[in-house]
Amino acid sequence: MMNTPVTVLPSDPVEAGKGGEGGVFGITNADFVAAVFPLLPEGAFAAVCSKSGDPGLGGWLASRADQVAVNLSAANNNYIGCASFYPGDDGSFKARKAQFAACHFLMLDDLGTKVPLERLGGFELSWLIETSPGNHQGGIILAEPLTDAAVAVRLLGAVIASGLCDVGATGPLSRWARLPVAINGKPKYADEDGAPFQCNLIEWRPDKRYTPQEIVDRLQLELAPAGRPKKTAKSSAASGDASRSKGNEADDVLTPKAAENPVVATIKARGLYKTPLGSGKHDMTCPWLHEHTDGLDTGAAYFEPDEFYPLGGFCCQHSHRDKYHIRALLEYLGVRNAEARHKPVIRVVAGDLHRVVDAAEKELANRGRHYQAGGLIVSIATDPTSGDPSIAPTSAPALTRELSVAATWEKYDGRAEEWGCCDPPTRHAAILYDSQIFRYLPPLAGVVRQPYFRESDGELITQAGYDKTAQRFGVFDARQFVIPVPTPDAARTALALLEELLTEFHFVAATDKAAALSAIFTAVVRPSLPYAPGFHARAPVFGSGKTYLCELIGAFAGPAGNAKVSYPTTSEEATKVILSLLLTSPAVIEFDDMDTDWIPHGTIKRMLTAEQITDRILGVSKTATVSTRTLFLGSGNNVGPIRDLLRRVLTIHIDPRCATPATMTYKGFPVEKVRQNRGKYVAAVLTIIQAWRKAGMPRAAADSIVTFGGAWSDYCRYPLMWLGQPDPATALLEQVRHDPDGDALSGLMTEWHAVFGSTATTVRKAVDTAASWDQSNLLDAMRELPVEERGEINRSKLGWLLKKNANRIVGGFEFQQAEADGRTAWRVVAVKSPAPPPLTPSPPFTPPVEKTVSGTKGAKSKSDERTSRGEQMALFGGKR
Repeated sequence: MMNTPVTVLPSDPVEAGKGGEGGVFGITNADFVAAVFPLLPEGAFAAVCSKSGDPGLGGWLASRADQVAVNLSAANNNYIGCASFYPGDDGSFKARKAQFAACHFLMLDDLGTKVPLERLGGFELSWLIETSPGNHQGGIILAEPLTDAAVAVRLLGAVIASGLCDVGATGPLSRWARLPVAINGKPKYADEDGAPFQCNLIEWRPDKRYTPQEIVDRLQLELAPAGRPKKTAKSSAASGDASRSKGNEADDVLTPKAAENPVVATIKARGLYKTPLGSGKHDMTCPWLHEHTDGLDTGAAYFEPDEFYPLGGFCCQHSHRDKYHIRALLEYLGVRNAEARHKPVIRVVAGDLHRVVDAAEKELANRGRHYQAGGLIVSIATDPTSGDPSIAPTSAPALTRELSVAATWEKYDGRAEEWGCCDPPTRHAAILYDSQIFRYLPPLAGVVRQPYFRESDGELITQAGYDKTAQRFGVFDARQFVIPVPTPDAARTALALLEELLTEFHFVAATDKAAALSAIFTAVVRPSLPYAPGFHARAPVFGSGKTYLCELIGAFAGPAGNAKVSYPTTSEEATKVILSLLLTSPAVIEFDDMDTDWIPHGTIKRMLTAEQITDRILGVSKTATVSTRTLFLGSGNNVGPIRDLLRRVLTIHIDPRCATPATMTYKGFPVEKVRQNRGKYVAAVLTIIQAWRKAGMPRAAADSIVTFGGAWSDYCRYPLMWLGQPDPATALLEQVRHDPDGDALSGLMTEWHAVFGSTATTVRKAVDTAASWDQSNLLDAMRELPVEERGEINRSKLGWLLKKNANRIVGGFEFQQAEADGRTAWRVVAVKSPAPPPLTPSPPFTPPVEKTVSGTKGAKSKSDERTSRGEQMALFGGKR
């Protein structure tokens, strides 16, 4: 049931015309409302809104037209709603779909700019208002108000689909149209004096009213099927490739970024494009060329969007440069903000959580800044001071931000019946963050700080950036690492350059100097080595140069200083410290000024003989797997590796042979030399290795080291021996051969066998026997082991020690577990060492292809075929 026409009072008429400067229609806003809304549903009211200044600011407060239309100020932006609305239960009046009563007219937007007026084909509008220079809104009054909201939505959708209205003018239920007596307060439409544009009523035919069928027939529209409104197609000129392809299920969630920037594509379509200027800049003709002095077609450019300017930029160097910016250009071109961002669109579709998360990971990977490493999402960070790169794990909040940068996110607004922008949902971001398996993020094994040897084929990679095969990211300037032709003479020259750095260090023996050179080589090629020993600088007195030697070695590993930490005192502390440090992939970890031996904590042992370690991240309920390809150094006075670390840490002995070495005078500054010209010294190491490889990879006769007998020996041991240096691993071999714990165990087995022979004996009986006056040698042998407590032998500790060392052959004996008197017992059995098996010949070795800065590859020769020492030696202690 419809009410009688709304009652309004007359107000001063406006003399409207072009640009709001005068015209032939004298009509007030109240008269306009009365004519458009002759009938209203019972209890419903027309809605108006009045806003001062820039209409883009602030909300849209609706008021009843019958109460305020007469008082609307002509100096404001004044609007009328397309629909009428019922008051709420509390008596409040709001223009919301929930309070929709009926739709009374259709509003066509951007006529004359985005939609040519000729497209109407003679159709007579009920009114036409110029709302900005050359831009109009047109109204079509309905013969009978439409109380069925779905019919109104379908009708306007058909108008938009036919190209008769701007695609952004959807939503007839809550759409606002400008009134004739009003201004357009957008600053860009103000004149030279700052006065706002006055709206201009161009056509006024309130008697022209149409039924929905008449509108369909006269405009030749195609209505979408009843039900959910059909989504309108985007203008190809404005959206480029961003249009959603119909029937493609994957497009429900992800719309990839357009192949060409939609703004650039539209500039080209309008004939305004000139030429690319590089770095995302484009020379173009200014749309407001007619305002230029002398009409000069110069000085205008479009800038593609970036993180600081998400919509891009527009600049014209003529007098109106402060008047026209990117938003003015976008409005002129008819390109929506979402399209101007030139980003993929991810829609949060209910029930497709897994596809939304996959799409988020895919677009994050497409940015090329994030990787997966050990179950974490990471990126590469570079220290602004030192230039040292590191792996930076991405936190959950940071991931949400990065997802917002990577794509435009949308969710469906049921009230507006359209998709709208939103932030990346926290739930979806958290699921991606907690994932352990990633489909699109490239794997990152580590960062490298100088040219490196690719492990899979041995190529020397001199190009920075991400290498898919090596899964490593290089952060270095290849121009600084100039490697000459790798000849023996070039290798000798390079070695002399390196030896000059070590002339003032007081090494105990030549093998210690060779060990220091080997540590330098290890620092250079550590990212290429699955395993490498740690290095410990040992001296009898402070001020001997131990720390300085470690700094010199570390300078070859990267541009930053060594990461110095105290040696952990407990296994739990070791796990926390080492894991947290390795998460960032540091070049060097140094245990500086140690006051205790290298205690063999489990994590310390694994970091030297395992490629990766896995543990829980401190403070986070998440585990991580980290690479151990970091150089580990240590220094201390009269301390060093013990027990299981004797075969994992190579000791460099320094002894200045004076009482106060801290007062000695030195001439050179080798650390400063390397840091100032790091590329030169790193290239010297690479030159020696390349020359050794080109010479056929000759391996000098030397004792094998099982764990480090492969790549480490080939890169850091044999090249030095090829140039006449003593074996750098001498100290490591001596440590293994003269293990104090092994010597003590050998002494115990010798005395045990002398007293009990090979008879099974319990620990209780052995301790009681040793305590007797005539078996002091056995008691002394027990006391050499860590089993004494308060002057007495602790039987539990002795039993645990025997169990730990069961079947270990030392000095020709071994402990074997047995049984005596129904209890666990032990016996010492003499063991003869078997003769070593004959060495089987290894297959011919084909040297890897060399890769230079320019990408050329060296040819292979017959002399390059040699035996791989790591394959030939399988047992510790074997000879070549």
